[in-house]
Amino acid sequence: MEKLSKADLEKEEILNPEKAEKRRLRKRKARLMAAVTVVCVIFVVGTTGFMVVRAMGKNSIMSKGGGMEPAISTDVKVMDKVAQWQDGWIGYQDKIYEYNDDIMTFLIMGIDKKDKLETVENGGQKGQADAVFLVVMNPHNKKVDLIAVNRDTMADVEVYGQSGAYSGTVKAQIALQHAYGDGKDKSARLMEKAVSALLYQLPIHGYLAVNMDGIPTINDIIGGVEVECLQDLTAADPALSAGDTVRLEGETAFWYVKYRDTDVFESNRHRLERQAQYLQGFIEQARAAFKKDVTLPLTLFQKLSPYMTTDIKADEVTYLATTAASYAFSGEIHMLEGETRMGEVYEEFYPDEDALHQLVIDIFYEEVQQ
Repeated sequence: MEKLSKADLEKEEILNPEKAEKRRLRKRKARLMAAVTVVCVIFVVGTTGFMVVRAMGKNSIMSKGGGMEPAISTDVKVMDKVAQWQDGWIGYQDKIYEYNDDIMTFLIMGIDKKDKLETVENGGQKGQADAVFLVVMNPHNKKVDLIAVNRDTMADVEVYGQSGAYSGTVKAQIALQHAYGDGKDKSARLMEKAVSALLYQLPIHGYLAVNMDGIPTINDIIGGVEVECLQDLTAADPALSAGDTVRLEGETAFWYVKYRDTDVFESNRHRLERQAQYLQGFIEQARAAFKKDVTLPLTLFQKLSPYMTTDIKADEVTYLATTAASYAFSGEIHMLEGETRMGEVYEEFYPDEDALHQLVIDIFYEEVQQ
């Protein structure tokens, strides 16, 4: 295109205004096309970058499973009926099952410790895991399941001395495993290992441990959680009368998930029921809040960071936050079946092995059609 000097352009404006106007229109169109091109490039790069981060997050999460699957025993009678048995199959009650290795499982812990989460040396200040839950995301049916683990479940607990030296395992309440770490990541990893072993070496793809003092913060960020109060907790908070519908906010949320009367037998089981109910309501409220504000997961992590430790990284959060929006909560909290007995000092919960075996198969396995 012919490029004119400033003087020639001024002359053209006077002698041929129609031509000058057409020239201006061509320039505006050229600038508009350039702007559109830049916007498109930014969009493509941004979208591609987001998709790359999301893909990296998924790969990172699945790599934590290490290609493992639960060590579920198989019924040889079922194997004998199949001409070509495949690795990874298990036989159970005349059926064949295969582990769903696309499932993502995350350990969520509420730690009985006040103030901010810090690494500590003093063995008595590391806190116990008073709330233990597994969040299970199944991409095959787009469902989220919750498994509640009683904190008094008797399990193989690794014991470490004050110097940090390993001194063996003891049969003890699983909540104690957290206390043998450092109060932070080591404690969380020990709990992850203990819960995995309890569930037949189930792969766990990440952990999140939150001090109880962080509950009001995380609760209020999503707008509070509405529950029907399961027990009379007015000794802790006057707002918590049995049967009342309450929107939990601030310290009221703290007491609802934390309080129990240790003089009452199985008070922990009743508290676990409240914790499961609260977590169910929290998931639904959080999903609704995330739809209104896509930046909320990041805000949540930032506000909660002083009270928590996690091995879930930023790219993994990006993947989970965008994926979870398309999932539906199954609506059921799976409580471990079993019996609570009074030990020498504290209550002890013994899971029913048959029921536990069935639970793992129901949630983590799929039937193989012959």
